[in-house]
Amino acid sequence: MAVTITLSDGTQLTGLGLNGNNFISKNPITKETFTGKLGRVVISGEVDAGADAGLIGEHGRMELIRCEQDAGLGGYAFVLRELSASELEMAQIKANIAYTAMMSGVDLDE
Repeated sequence: MAVTITLSDGTQLTGLGLNGNNFISKNPITKETFTGKLGRVVISGEVDAGADAGLIGEHGRMELIRCEQDAGLGGYAFVLRELSASELEMAQIKANIAYTAMMSGVDLDE
């Protein structure tokens, strides 16, 4: 099974394996690989039917959960997850509050 991930800037991560929810790459991958590139992610390739089938397709805003070299998995392992609508809504509410506080001269850290 080989998977390709296309990030929102067009970067392609190819020849990925899958172990549980870990994508495995033989090529070095760091957190910087994903910085600012998870707004739209397309996952393509062949995976086992069942639980993995939901991975294939286009995903909205995603979050990097793990990204590190993992000798036990034989390469560089990373985990992505799609943010839920309620998580995105809460992030927008927090951003709106922070913006309003900044424009009003209120320090939220007090």
